Amino acid sequence: MKCPSCGLYHPNQYERCVSCGASFKEGGSDNLDDNAAAGAAVNTMEHPRNRADSEPDELAYEEAKHPHQRRSKKLGISIQSRLPTMVGALTAVTVLLVSAGATIFFLTKTPDDERLFTKGKKELANGQYAFAVSTLEQAAALRSKDPRVFLALARAYVGVDQVDKAHDAISQAQQLGSGVVEEPQLASDLANYYRQRGKYEKALDLLRPLAKNNIPGKKAELADLDAMYGDEALRTGKLDLALRCWEEVRDLREGSRFSESEARLATIYQKMASSFASKNDDQKALSYLSKLNAIAQNAKNYEMASDLYEKNEKLDLAIDQMRLAIKYSTHNPVYERKLAALLTRRGKELLDAGDTDAGYGYLQQAKTVDPSNALPSVTLRGVNVGLEGGLPKISGEIWNPGDEPVNSLTVKVELVDTVSKRVLWTRDQKVVDEFVQPLQGRDSKSFDFVAGTSVRMNGTNEFKVYLDGKLYKSYRLGEKVKATPDSSDDNSGGTLNRVRPKPEPAPAPAPAPETSLPQVSPAPVEQPTRPKESAEDKTMKDLE
Repeated sequence: MKCPSCGLYHPNQYERCVSCGASFKEGGSDNLDDNAAAGAAVNTMEHPRNRADSEPDELAYEEAKHPHQRRSKKLGISIQSRLPTMVGALTAVTVLLVSAGATIFFLTKTPDDERLFTKGKKELANGQYAFAVSTLEQAAALRSKDPRVFLALARAYVGVDQVDKAHDAISQAQQLGSGVVEEPQLASDLANYYRQRGKYEKALDLLRPLAKNNIPGKKAELADLDAMYGDEALRTGKLDLALRCWEEVRDLREGSRFSESEARLATIYQKMASSFASKNDDQKALSYLSKLNAIAQNAKNYEMASDLYEKNEKLDLAIDQMRLAIKYSTHNPVYERKLAALLTRRGKELLDAGDTDAGYGYLQQAKTVDPSNALPSVTLRGVNVGLEGGLPKISGEIWNPGDEPVNSLTVKVELVDTVSKRVLWTRDQKVVDEFVQPLQGRDSKSFDFVAGTSVRMNGTNEFKVYLDGKLYKSYRLGEKVKATPDSSDDNSGGTLNRVRPKPEPAPAPAPAPETSLPQVSPAPVEQPTRPKESAEDKTMKDLE
């Protein structure tokens, strides 16, 4: 079909010319309309303010201006002119999006140490302990100041059975200020591991901080572990360790075996006291006996304490302990005899010190406790042991505590070496006989004996005084003396410690005014024993 306007041929199905736009319909009205539209397009192009509102009219204007040019060419030119702008815009948007994405990625990226720590915890939760060890070791290398990493690493080490490394990791965490208190379950797991392998000390060290911080259930766990360890130590004879464990059980007051603590401690205290007593460490032995008696009152324990106090010359304490032994026992004549002996000994010490009433009172108590213990007819009082002219000397008074007069009395004094049990010197003296006035009741007579041989004043020698053939008391030479009136409490071996060196020998006490007996002094009789001086000393004395 040929266009009536431009003469361009078209296929039959076309209704309008592709070149000039003329309509192929009859009547030509469409052509007029098209021309009018083309004129309107020209008018539109002349006014820029209407260009944006009438974009399709530009094509009509171009067609009117070039009626013989193809419309498709006009369209192609418009599209080609806009392509560079669109490409530039798309490129700019793409660059902007890529930059923004990269910035967001780098700003929100998790640091390597935190990522490794998180990954390691997930592996722990999944039971992948070998992987967790590798991951957390890397995290620990990057975060060497974070105790949480070391605690997690310790748990991973436990999972792969590397307990020593786990303990080191926990120690590192403790040095950084966050120990097993932050991971109670880890501490329990590791303590259980050590317990199964007999490493109780490490297990206890892990649980003690938890118990100290009152973590629920950990005091009881620590107490049960202490009880188990204490029993094992007791079986193997490690008394110090057993004592420490069971005292901790008692102090914690929790655990399934708390009720056994006193019985166990009583056994341990008994063994400790016996052990120290056998080693002559009496102070420690008495300390443990005191603890033992505070738990359970037992007559044997009080008897043992009394023997130790007597050994250390603390007779008042020994008497108290023996009274308790009698109290917590059935009728025991042995205990009564021991108490009577202690009362007698204490009474004689007080008499020696010059405390007549108190001393004789103790003797009367001894008679009451043990009727077979007779009161002595006479006693000694105000006794002094010392030196005179380089020779041992004992002096004092013989006192009649009763109301009846004493018509006959013989005093015998021996100087004995306590090491060899050899008698070095002896002396007998009749103080009262048929030729001497009787010693009346509550009356006294002085005595003074000087040994005929010199000995060392080092506590290895003693005077033994016999009254009418019965041993009254022993007085050791060389003991130290205290300034207090009760210094006799600290004597050793039943002796009086009154060694007081003086520049000059003390004069003998004057006899009582109501007796006409002369002062008893064996010194003149013993003069022949003095020639033990060396030949050189004797020669010098003769020259003087």
